[in-house]
Amino acid sequence: MKRQQPGDSVGELDADGIAVWYPNCKVRFDGSNYIATPHTTNRTRRREHREQVIAVSIEDGKLSLEPPSRGEEKPPSTPEQITVEEAIEAHGNSPPESTDEPKKVIRHTTRKQIFDELYEKYLYLKPKERKQAILNDMRPLFTTEGALKLFVDDNCLRRWRNLVVRRQRLARKAYNQHFRYFATFTYSDEKHTEESFKKRLLQTLRRLATRRHWLYMGVWERGKETGRLHFHALVYIPDGETVGSFEEVTDYNKKTGKRKTITQNTFFAEKFGRNEFDDISFSDMVYGKALAYLMKYMEKNNEKAVYSRGLYEFFRSDIQGADVLAKMEIVNETDNRLVLARDFTCWDEGVKVGEVSRETIAMLPKSS
Repeated sequence: MKRQQPGDSVGELDADGIAVWYPNCKVRFDGSNYIATPHTTNRTRRREHREQVIAVSIEDGKLSLEPPSRGEEKPPSTPEQITVEEAIEAHGNSPPESTDEPKKVIRHTTRKQIFDELYEKYLYLKPKERKQAILNDMRPLFTTEGALKLFVDDNCLRRWRNLVVRRQRLARKAYNQHFRYFATFTYSDEKHTEESFKKRLLQTLRRLATRRHWLYMGVWERGKETGRLHFHALVYIPDGETVGSFEEVTDYNKKTGKRKTITQNTFFAEKFGRNEFDDISFSDMVYGKALAYLMKYMEKNNEKAVYSRGLYEFFRSDIQGADVLAKMEIVNETDNRLVLARDFTCWDEGVKVGEVSRETIAMLPKSS
């Protein structure tokens, strides 16, 4: 079968609007079905949007908009890399002036950068309370209330969309793997500082991924009561590539007030301290709490997930119309995704690779 080039006609459509052929699709597994996105070419140039750099003064922890300095028609094109908290701290540590006028700290930055700093500052608040706190702090930087509310609404939506995208990426990468363990590594001040714990643990996992083909994804989290740092991760260990050994350890659980038996790895216990490896199956990961647990801390602490190399979101395959069960445009006419049969055939550059399986997918090109 001759492969059509991206952008070519996909052929005649049947009564259900399904084409004979869909070349170079991005395919992913959503936990129950394979979903293909046909290749499209966007010929529109992406416009570069530059944020306006403004002069902002910080006095007694309050922001205010400053006019440009004399002889300075425009503020610097690159915003100063200083946060609101750093500017306030610098003001607090500065020596007192001889004049009665309080000293101002002026920085050149963008409203977007200030919004992101305030968003992190008020992350512990509920969404409505966080939004109101940001509105109150940024009000002096706008000339009208309408412009302020529009700006904060747009950027709250931006942060929410970014979180959704990160959660989607986490789920898609996870569904393509068969992780064996849900692991938790706990910071021990007897063995490391927090900085060395984070650095050395990630270094160790990267080396295991390179030398022993481990796969992992995880997020950092602090204990609610103790504030102790943890790293939660989904881990795949190939047969015969384990380091150390697994042993059962009985420990006291402060949350429940009872003793608990956990499975611990001796290699990580020696290097980092307490760790816990819980066996999970693929169904546990897809339908259970493992992914939900990681996503919770991505949202709660605004943490970005840590991924090993080799994790992908999509694999690429040409799709025959006979393997398409339905088109998503029946729900949304702008959605061109395809729901595929569970046993669909994978093709690469017009060459049949085989029926979809872990072995077949391993031979296909991947993309993030």
